[in-house]
Amino acid sequence: MPGSPHVFGIQVYDTDGTTALANVKVSIRNETSNDTSSGNTNASGQIVFNLANSSIFTDGWTTGDRISYFVLYQGFEAKESVLVQDTGGTQVTLDLAAATVAPSLRYFTVSDFLDYFQVSAFDEDNANGIKPQTIVKVGQMVEKRIDNLTYRKWDNNAGSYYSNSEELHTAKTRQRVFWLKNTPVFSISRFEVNVGLPSQAEEWFNIMYLLLDACDATTDWSASTDGVIALNTTNNQVNEGTGALNITKTGGTVDNVTYSKTLSTTFDFTRSEFRLDFYCEDITELVATGSTAVEIRIGSDSSNYYAYVFDRTKIGQAAWSTLTIKFDSDASDASTTGSPDATACDYVAIKITYASSATTVTVGDNRLDYIRFNSKEDLNINLPSGRVEITDATDYLPEPGKDQVRATYLQGASSVDEDIKLLAILMTGKNFAKRTLQRLNISASEVAGLSSSIQNLSVDDQEIKSILQTKSFPPIGNMWNEKPTY
Repeated sequence: MPGSPHVFGIQVYDTDGTTALANVKVSIRNETSNDTSSGNTNASGQIVFNLANSSIFTDGWTTGDRISYFVLYQGFEAKESVLVQDTGGTQVTLDLAAATVAPSLRYFTVSDFLDYFQVSAFDEDNANGIKPQTIVKVGQMVEKRIDNLTYRKWDNNAGSYYSNSEELHTAKTRQRVFWLKNTPVFSISRFEVNVGLPSQAEEWFNIMYLLLDACDATTDWSASTDGVIALNTTNNQVNEGTGALNITKTGGTVDNVTYSKTLSTTFDFTRSEFRLDFYCEDITELVATGSTAVEIRIGSDSSNYYAYVFDRTKIGQAAWSTLTIKFDSDASDASTTGSPDATACDYVAIKITYASSATTVTVGDNRLDYIRFNSKEDLNINLPSGRVEITDATDYLPEPGKDQVRATYLQGASSVDEDIKLLAILMTGKNFAKRTLQRLNISASEVAGLSSSIQNLSVDDQEIKSILQTKSFPPIGNMWNEKPTY
């Protein structure tokens, strides 16, 4: 009954078992869904979680779920799990305490493991059961092993994916094809070529996106009523290069400000992606959800442009947000003012609508950086395989010398492959069975008569090998399999 109330109370004591510990972080996890939640104890060392509240467990709970609870404190720890039997409530006690996020599995859940092998959790069967925390620890090692064996990440890292920065490849003259080392690739932000001569320092040119404005100077930028633009060179407030632009609303006349620039050269917006990075310290200063908070304008001038709009839900809180526009696919979502020429754009603007005309913004709380686009003509990219082809290598790698490329990209799969889930369960089960037999100093043929858990954890090695053969992706390295383009 995911919607039924269930009060899960935890009392935390110090090592003496009597001294209640206040302001200690306690983490809980539903082993069926892998949902986690955390909170701090009150002055009496108590904390209460309402399992039916979606802010605690997104997927709720139901009778029969196993709830693990964890505490670490000044080098000590406490961790247990309990089976939720009814809708009344649960009260448990932990001796020791403090602040960490409960570890979790990426490719399977504890319930998946127990159900597959038909074994019980320790709290259900103290004689034969397995502690969920132990399954998690072994499972995490197995998941890392799978990553290494397959040369891939099979999850999306809770939606953040896995970052690979400045992966370096040595290139041959006029080499066209490169293979990124970690797959599947989710997105590529930089694919750079070292265009410096052998006798010079490295000089990297990003052919993934062409830079329209580095936002390292305020030159040619202007703001409408109530708006101010200033350069910010504080290292930890810059997203790219040496600076960013503070775009600030200082007056109370209007509720929106347009910050704009006319570029020194034009760019062809057709068949391209346009991106800029926008930082917002407090999204509540923007107009409420359901209205246009940010509008990006691209065109010929302030009277002739395409406009793309973003609700404030698309803007991160106290974070950099990359706002992306794909001309071909997003054209139907754009409004047009005047008669812009998409093949010769040199006007860029960002219009921000605030909560009210009285809203003012602290300097540095809104920032703009790294305005760029790609023409989709310099590179052909296959994200799943990590294959990147420079369409005309003579433009970037024309002669022998210090030819190098480097890439910055995100890696991971949007969802876990079912075969990988099974592989992780099988390898974790094999790990348990192997170590149990080693500890008991008996052979597999003597397993009859042992607890049902050990017998059920028998795993067919051939099944593991079969999945690995299907899913492994040996690194291709930096082989040059194609002839030069002259």
